[in-house]
Amino acid sequence: MKKKLMTILITSIVMLAGMGIFVWKMSDISNGLSGEDKAKIKEEKDLLADQHGKAIDDVKQLDINNLYLSGRHKNVVTINYKSIKDVYNQSNSARAEENITNIKKKAKDYTPEDALWAYNPYGTNYCSMYVYFKTDGRCYCKYTISVKDRKIPDFTRTLIADGSGNVSTEHEYQLIGLVPGMRNYITLKLYNRKDQLSKSIVYAVDIPKSATQAKTRISTCDGRSRQEISNGLYTVFGNGRTTAQKSVKIVTKKVTKNGKKVTKRVKKTVTKKVRKNVIAMYDNSGVLRSEMPLEANVAKNMQIIYDNIVYPCSANKFTRINDLGQVTRIYQVNGYKQDGEFAYDGYGNIYFIASALGKKTSRNSRIMSLELETGKVSLALDFDNFLSEMYKKSGKKANWIDINSVQVCGTNKLIISSKSLSSIFKVSNVGSLLPKLDYIIADKDIWAKCKNLKKKVLKKYSKDDADESATADPSATDDTDSIESILNQGKKKPDPFRSQYGQNALTSNSSGTLITMLNNNAGKYAKKSNDKSYYYQFKVNESAKNYRVSEKKAFEKTSNNGNIIKGDSRYIYCCSDKGKFIETDSAGKLIKGFKTGGRPYRVYKNDWKNFWFY
Repeated sequence: MKKKLMTILITSIVMLAGMGIFVWKMSDISNGLSGEDKAKIKEEKDLLADQHGKAIDDVKQLDINNLYLSGRHKNVVTINYKSIKDVYNQSNSARAEENITNIKKKAKDYTPEDALWAYNPYGTNYCSMYVYFKTDGRCYCKYTISVKDRKIPDFTRTLIADGSGNVSTEHEYQLIGLVPGMRNYITLKLYNRKDQLSKSIVYAVDIPKSATQAKTRISTCDGRSRQEISNGLYTVFGNGRTTAQKSVKIVTKKVTKNGKKVTKRVKKTVTKKVRKNVIAMYDNSGVLRSEMPLEANVAKNMQIIYDNIVYPCSANKFTRINDLGQVTRIYQVNGYKQDGEFAYDGYGNIYFIASALGKKTSRNSRIMSLELETGKVSLALDFDNFLSEMYKKSGKKANWIDINSVQVCGTNKLIISSKSLSSIFKVSNVGSLLPKLDYIIADKDIWAKCKNLKKKVLKKYSKDDADESATADPSATDDTDSIESILNQGKKKPDPFRSQYGQNALTSNSSGTLITMLNNNAGKYAKKSNDKSYYYQFKVNESAKNYRVSEKKAFEKTSNNGNIIKGDSRYIYCCSDKGKFIETDSAGKLIKGFKTGGRPYRVYKNDWKNFWFY
């Protein structure tokens, strides 16, 4: 018996020891992986403080391969577009792709040391280069862009390869991050599947100055928060510039010659104001890393759909571009002017805000749908008719509703924001003959004169009323509300909170039960004494017909445009009125601030993983 006990004891000790070694080994591996991840995160932070010198510092001049966009040594493919309208043309983009394909088909094998390069061949990104080459073995590519300016950090990313495990023998990429108006040194590093460096090549190229006159660097300021800034690029919408452009014009002029008045053709220099429109992307140091031109200053958001970026490129066009920058599809919107924001429903359709063309039409009172496969555009909601009671009460003013945000919250269900009415609507059966208004979120005073629509305004409740709200009878009728109001006459409850005013940039979860926004706290219904804008999150209990503020954070005031995004323990806020955007920690303490020099509509942040980068 003792022997058995001793055997069991020894076996248990051995098993525990083995388990301890296993756990220790796993912990060691985990720590090693987290160390690698930390190194990659730090490398892609785009901060001078995290970089020890520049990639170009230790490279000998003889080891640099020079690229030329023009001149007798020209070795880079360049394609000229007369105008931005020509850029956003599907046929032109297809011809550019065919041109590059024909060059690739030549007998010459393109290697990393002698790659095929093209500068912005599709015209959609002035901070980019196209590169193509083949390798003997399967590998992945990391690249670094470095300039000889100590105030501009190196830009390093791992490219996403079209192969399993991100390794391939054929490599075709769009490299973004080139600094306009400077000599850029591009280091390509090739790694095998074991993450071992197999080859490193350096190229140098002079990149033209910004074609849209976007600032190469914007001013930044560090905050007092101890939290690290997040990785990614800030995408700035609506920061276009108006510039004076001189041109020579032939005009007729009457002059006196030999006592007679004759007409003479003369050259005249004229100055014309030209608007340069752009979607600009800046790194964490405020350096321009992507410059996507637009026909008109309309875009307010973009989305990755079908492995393409979709965004509005003019007042009546949407575009799809792939990861190489090629325009794969143009969608024409005839008879309407779109506002710039759209939402994808996950089933091949987008909804966007629009105004019908014509002198006597309401501003941003329509929601249109666009089928991405067919290109078919149709009217999904006409608020002049849908909310005709309020439309008539407003005197049919052009800006009576001014929709400025749309979100999908289910099949044929939308959350829609009205700036002029400081109201949020949930609508179902969108696109049908009988769309349904599910609810309105607003202060009741706004809808008091509308006998029917005021019944759709949700009640407010505070956290203290949460239990009462959860048990509320969903079958309660408006008659019940009337009886309660009679019984409670003279017992007016204090307002639990102030609703949103002139709000912007709504986001919603898939069910519409959580809605976030920038509460600009401005406009007709807001109190004049308010000097703050807010991040608001509403929790909606549709069955109980009420809502409450579940999160709130005050920020510097912006009356028009702007947006605020809450991420993991941080906020990114675009204060349009002040021409800046900031990143803060969860307490609202500044991590870093950026001055754009213009008035951006909105700012988002994206690391672009699984599109450009791995």
